[in-house]
Amino acid sequence: MTRLNLILFFALIFSALGLVNSQHKARNRYIELEQLGQAAKQYDQEYGQLQLEQSTWAMHSRVEEIATLKLQMQVPDAKRVQIVTLNAAAPKEPVAMKFEVPAQTQLGVAP
Repeated sequence: MTRLNLILFFALIFSALGLVNSQHKARNRYIELEQLGQAAKQYDQEYGQLQLEQSTWAMHSRVEEIATLKLQMQVPDAKRVQIVTLNAAAPKEPVAMKFEVPAQTQLGVAP
């Protein structure tokens, strides 16, 4: 009887230690999960801010202003604009295009 009591006592001690150990691991995992959740929220917030910043930098009016003021680019006159249409019946092969720029013009500046 004493031997059975000792075996049961040690089984009880080991199962109690196992329970304490598993609860400790579960708490640590939960804390880690919460920290990762907070990091994910911060990353989502930063991503939203970066998207907003990107849309601000890529606004058409801003790009046009920089092209006009800093790069001295201008919209070409209507008589210098040529619209090219593709023939629907023509085979879809690569088309070679040649652009000629007068020697006196600078890049982006009309004469």
